[in-house]
Amino acid sequence: MKPASAHVLQDYAAGSSWNVQPAENLLQMNSQSITFRAGPRLFSGGILWLLASSLASGACTAPASISARLQSHPTAEAYADLGKWFGEKRQFHCAVNAFASAARLDPQSASLAYLWGLSLYSAGDDSAALRPLRHAAELDSSDIRPHLALAAALDRLKKTADAEAEWRRALAVDADSTTALDGLSQDLVNQKDHSSVIALLDKPASSRERSPLQSLNLGIAFAGVAKLDDAARVLREGLNTAPDSLPIADELAVVLMLLSRDEEAYGVFDMALQRHPDDQPTQLLYLRVLVSSHSEKAPQYAHKLLASYPNQWEVHYLNGQLASREGAFQQARVHFERAVLLNPGYAQAHTELGNTLTKLGDLRGARVQLEKGIALGDNTPESQYSLAQVLRSLGETESAAQRLEVYRQLKAAQSGKSQAAGKAESGDQAIAAGNAEQAAALYRDALVSDQDEPLLHYKLAKALEKMNDVAGETAELDRAIQLNPKLAEAQNQRGYLAARNGDAPLAEAFFQAACQASPSYVVAWVNLAATLASEAKWQEAKKALDRALEIDPDNVEARRLGEALAAAHESP
Repeated sequence: MKPASAHVLQDYAAGSSWNVQPAENLLQMNSQSITFRAGPRLFSGGILWLLASSLASGACTAPASISARLQSHPTAEAYADLGKWFGEKRQFHCAVNAFASAARLDPQSASLAYLWGLSLYSAGDDSAALRPLRHAAELDSSDIRPHLALAAALDRLKKTADAEAEWRRALAVDADSTTALDGLSQDLVNQKDHSSVIALLDKPASSRERSPLQSLNLGIAFAGVAKLDDAARVLREGLNTAPDSLPIADELAVVLMLLSRDEEAYGVFDMALQRHPDDQPTQLLYLRVLVSSHSEKAPQYAHKLLASYPNQWEVHYLNGQLASREGAFQQARVHFERAVLLNPGYAQAHTELGNTLTKLGDLRGARVQLEKGIALGDNTPESQYSLAQVLRSLGETESAAQRLEVYRQLKAAQSGKSQAAGKAESGDQAIAAGNAEQAAALYRDALVSDQDEPLLHYKLAKALEKMNDVAGETAELDRAIQLNPKLAEAQNQRGYLAARNGDAPLAEAFFQAACQASPSYVVAWVNLAATLASEAKWQEAKKALDRALEIDPDNVEARRLGEALAAAHESP
């Protein structure tokens, strides 16, 4: 992945080069610092962190003019000027001490508290930065900068839920903050909370233009909920706005392939590589797509990349696949052996080498490679079947029979999941058409083939809800939660049933679980707040309601509940 560029976190200071207007630029986003590669997808955060390696070494030596001021009159202003001077020199560990001294002399200055926290963050001491940044936010709630820096520090500390809250507080100050929208959407994408990303970013863009990262994240979110046409549209718009963005181009090409729009995908790759002809990850992704789609362009491009990257394992692996398809098994063997040597942990390369050795009559070598591939995680039915055939040819009939049984089990499970998916899709269509009974029957049929799929149990529960089968709905929700406690929608619905049954403590537990599973699930936060209020837990209810309004300031139900709580508090 491409490393994020180092960039000085700048601040307001008239006449100083450690200076930024407006505050929005406090943390800058740059789509080129985000690396996306399909299969598997990898992301490198878009915030340009200050790397610890960028800190200047040596003693903190102040310029003579500021030293003289500090000796004669050590004021907060003088220490702040010293901190800004060190910041310009990228000596952030020195800036920390200067701003700390300034903040101690003027503890009610929101700006000094912020600069102290910012310098700690810039020096890489995220944990220590939290306290002064939070103090700055308390002193001046209208200043977006402490919230942005807090969110960035919390993200680096892997405290994602707290970081999300700070991104949302920043958005409460400025709903169009690019940095906050970038940061929050990235956190949500990392958690695969695709619905929340769509709710955050899929709004009319009349007042603002999506940043490259927002376009990428919204496209990923649409693809994550199987809205591929919307994903392609958003990513195409993003690429038109930022034509140099490789992450957007790569994601768009993959989505177009999923839509069977192969030629369009090839065109996107060609345009991206015209702008970035030496980008190896995009070249590899393009070759992977060409090979998987059996494009006639694949052999020529594979040979080109082999000449450019003779020691790249995936180039050899893909060339081996192409050679195997052509029946050139000796050539395929050379490529697969090279791929295994360069990347011994890739299971599929061992499997392909084993299959090639089988074709060449080297059964013992084939057995070793096939067993290695399975041990490394290649659990496809085909790998088990290939090994069974080799074992039978070697005369090991009992071991071959065992492998064939594993093959049958895997094949049956694979077929069952495929059948279940088809029936579930028909059930979804029945629900959309208002036929709950038919949907329930289809979901039950799907569960026969895939009985441990939590989402199927949840879908059946929703169908039973429309049929007023409370007992059946409850049982299916309980099963869904048992299989996946992080299925927030099931937890929330189970809480609703408990609340309707008058069991507030049980409802509270389910709503808490839903909020924990999906920290941006505003419906669950509103339900939790209402339940806590019914238990006279007023402070906790207010906190839950505040969280709901942070997520969605315009949520009608949250506002109504807030008015009801205020009225209840005012009544004698």
